[in-house]
Amino acid sequence: MVMARKEDHLRMRMEHIRFGKEELERRRKSPVHVKAEEIAAQLKEHFHVYIVDPRLGFNQRSFRFWINRRSVGEEMEYSGLKLGHRHTVEAVIYILQGKGYSVIDGIKYPWEAGDMICVPVFAWHRHRNESNEDLLYLAATTGPFSMATGIAIYEEEKYPEYWIFAQKGEEAMKTLIPGGAELPPGGRVDLDQSRWKPAGKDGSEPTSAEIYYEQLAFAQEEERRRRAGKVIVKGKELRFGSTPMGRVAYAVEPRLGYHVKLLSTLIAEIPPERRSGAHRHIYEETNYILAGEGYSIIEDQRYEWKKGDTLVIPVFAWHQHFNTGKETARFLVHTNRPGMASTGYVHTQQGEPADF
Repeated sequence: MVMARKEDHLRMRMEHIRFGKEELERRRKSPVHVKAEEIAAQLKEHFHVYIVDPRLGFNQRSFRFWINRRSVGEEMEYSGLKLGHRHTVEAVIYILQGKGYSVIDGIKYPWEAGDMICVPVFAWHRHRNESNEDLLYLAATTGPFSMATGIAIYEEEKYPEYWIFAQKGEEAMKTLIPGGAELPPGGRVDLDQSRWKPAGKDGSEPTSAEIYYEQLAFAQEEERRRRAGKVIVKGKELRFGSTPMGRVAYAVEPRLGYHVKLLSTLIAEIPPERRSGAHRHIYEETNYILAGEGYSIIEDQRYEWKKGDTLVIPVFAWHQHFNTGKETARFLVHTNRPGMASTGYVHTQQGEPADF
């Protein structure tokens, strides 16, 4: 049994009081700009390069960002040729170069450069390069969040000795629910509709039994929602709209039918010699420059960028982007806005509007 001493209670309380001020300092020290040359040099020596990850000193806690390179005809991951792998982690993949397909829970999805793949949580998946050139793709995955909360499970087809749930049999191999094979026969919780109803549906306060039965039913309904979610974003079909931040096209977004709870992805454009809006928000953001050149002002610091660079925006830092080139600048933007919205901390402040 571990008991805190009297002095421990004060120390732990002061940690909470000091956290906010110390967090501001951690944000100031966190890297903001990763240059394309640094990533290209590492890609020559290794096929998988982490760009943004808390283990590299970044103060980004919920998702990481990385790039992969695969040769002609090669699988994206060394995970076998039937199932691939799966994880209790959200993943959004952007195809930079190449053409091929993904097999996600047995369904084949063709893709090409400019497309995105939204992989359902804990769905078996593998991806194959069918082009005559090397495949390059970017990925944002919520591994840091899942690891911090103790629910990160990665099952690789090639490493069954590390399986957690797939080893339990054929039913567990097919379900998106970790340990789903342990559900009652038929894969559904037997809910007696004469005794309960979905909590509060008739406007009344739900009973304890109703709340608990709804809890029992959640996993099977969540699996249905995951399987009904969209998987592919076709780059050619993105719809741009005007906002105070400029022209943006939301890609992977819960309100567009993608079953994500933490990640959100969009593409932003800035015309030549124009600027984006200025704003700040209480959520993490990573920007990859798909095209163009210019600079950004992030908390009064200037950062020059070009195609292939990455910008990591500190939480609640004012930021604005300026296109100084002759072509339209394009940003691939990943955030954890949906996750922060669910906690009530998605606060956004808009400053100077975009000039477009």
